[in-house]
Amino acid sequence: MQLTLDNKRLDLTFIFCLALTLITPSLFPYIRLSFFAPFLIITCYKKTLPSCLWIALICGLVIDLLSSHTRLGIHALNFCITLIILYPQKRNFFSDSLTTLPIMTFLFAVISSIIMSLMLYSLEMRNVLSWHWIFTDLIMMPAADAAFAFCCFILPALLFGKPIRRGKDYFLSQ
Repeated sequence: MQLTLDNKRLDLTFIFCLALTLITPSLFPYIRLSFFAPFLIITCYKKTLPSCLWIALICGLVIDLLSSHTRLGIHALNFCITLIILYPQKRNFFSDSLTTLPIMTFLFAVISSIIMSLMLYSLEMRNVLSWHWIFTDLIMMPAADAAFAFCCFILPALLFGKPIRRGKDYFLSQ
C-alpha cells in the first residue's frame, strides 16, 4: 500500500475528512479525533512543503471556525508548526509501508497536542498539563487517531484494492 494518490483522490480525501469533521461532533460529541491528521500526512508525501503548509493552514482555519473555545488561528498555526516538524521525517518513514500512515498520524497528534498546550499556556494562560492530559492527549487520543487512519485509509485499500499477483500467478491461464 503506497501513499500515492492523484490530485482527484487527494481532493476526495479532503472532502471525506471535512465531512467527518462537520458531522461527527453532532452525532458523537465526546469523540475528539483529529480527522485532518491522516489527510495532512498523505499531503506531506504528495506535495512540497509550501503546498503542505497552505493546506495545513486551510485545515486549521476550518477547525478554528468550527471551535468556539480557542482564539481564531490557533489551530492553523498549530497544524503548520506540526507539519514543519514532521515534514523532514518522511525520509525516515517510506510511503510504501502499511504502518507509515498510522505511525505518522500518531506522531502528528502527539506533537500537535504538545504544541497546542504550549500555545494555550503562553497565549491564554491556561495550564492544561496534568496526568490525565498526558494519558488522554499524548497516549489515548493519538492511538485513536492512528487507528482511524488505519481503518479508514489503509484497510479499505487492502480489502477492496487491486489484488497483488505474485510469482506463479503470472503464469496461470486466465
